[in-house]
Amino acid sequence: MPRRSHDKEVLALLQSHGTLEVGALSQALGLHPTTVRRALTRLEAKGLVRRLRGKAHLFAAVNYVGDMAREMEKALASKQAIARKALTLVREGMRIGISGGSTCTLFARMLRAHPVEIYTNAVNIAVELYSYPKTRVHVLEGDLNTYSYELVGPKAVASAARVPELDLLFVGASAINEGGIYMRDTPEAQVARALAGRARRVYVLADSRKWGQTAFGFFARMEDVAGWIREEDDDGDEGRDPR
Repeated sequence: MPRRSHDKEVLALLQSHGTLEVGALSQALGLHPTTVRRALTRLEAKGLVRRLRGKAHLFAAVNYVGDMAREMEKALASKQAIARKALTLVREGMRIGISGGSTCTLFARMLRAHPVEIYTNAVNIAVELYSYPKTRVHVLEGDLNTYSYELVGPKAVASAARVPELDLLFVGASAINEGGIYMRDTPEAQVARALAGRARRVYVLADSRKWGQTAFGFFARMEDVAGWIREEDDDGDEGRDPR
């Protein structure tokens, strides 16, 4: 009888925490450290994790700098919780759109090796998903935004309008308020709106800190999206207003 693999449990725990010592993984999962190390060896061979100085890290394909590096660390536990919730909506064979941003990037990492098709205007997300054969990635045309990793401009909007119908679109947000959902700037929002026009369902991935904030790029009204996935909705109901 083949020995049971614990790879999925180990990977899921790393997706929740980002980095853990082997001992902590062993204790949390109730597994012998040798079993954990074997699982990590297999996961590392697949490019899903890396090990360094006794710790296991969820593999990060991009060395982020500046604002993005800081955003990747802010409210990390909340963003990882949001990404895990988004993952529960994904089914094999789906065609999925993903915009840029730190929460969408964490979500994209969880899609590694999933048999889905991804359309994105964020070049970092494309790189994060590089070399996972089951995960097909399509990058929109466009010009790189001065302030983010997203491709924007008329070519990006036209490219977004031509993508095949998407089962799901996940977008980030810089601000959410009574007026609607906003992105960092208008060029990013324009591309996201074009992608939304090709999607059956649109979900916003943003932690509750974004409520009451303001930003320049209007994306949509709350009633125009299927839901806002945030860390507070433990019952699985994607909320629309945190008050």
